[in-house]
Amino acid sequence: MNKVILISGHPDLKNSLSNRTILEELKRLSPEVEIRKLDELYPNYKIDIEAEQKALIDADLIIWQFPMFWYGLPALLKKWLEDVFAHGFAYGSQGTALKGKMLLISLTTGAPLLNYAHGSTFSHTIEEFLIPYEEAANLCKMEYLRPIYSGGMMFIPGVSSEESKELIIEKAKEHAQRLHEVIKSL
Repeated sequence: MNKVILISGHPDLKNSLSNRTILEELKRLSPEVEIRKLDELYPNYKIDIEAEQKALIDADLIIWQFPMFWYGLPALLKKWLEDVFAHGFAYGSQGTALKGKMLLISLTTGAPLLNYAHGSTFSHTIEEFLIPYEEAANLCKMEYLRPIYSGGMMFIPGVSSEESKELIIEKAKEHAQRLHEVIKSL
């Protein structure tokens, strides 16, 4: 059995319908997955680098779960990446701790996925926005897995309808099922 660790990069998970539902459903489907909720661990953004690196060392699969903010990682997850994937640990001549591990990007977008295409609203595909993280995996000699993502996942209490809420919950559970399938296939 492979050891799987999921890094939740949502900055306010308790107020996220989609990312919170994905994590709850994944925990139900794959209870062996270690879930590290950065917003709970580091509300002040002061990352315990040693603890985070130690958590990654035994993992075979590392999943980053986050909502796409401004076409990339939320600030808390970006800081985690910058602090934890340090030279001498994750890359460089002495940095081999992540070598051979798998990285899976799992994300949600507020906008529908059809907006992420050439000639559409955002002019690029989701995969194109993820190139820096694919390159980070390459630098660290990790295996970059095909990302899993779901769009149209924004729910605003008091603004969004109950029908919209139920659809997002359904899509979030389906997203978690896709993660579970990848985990099972390893």
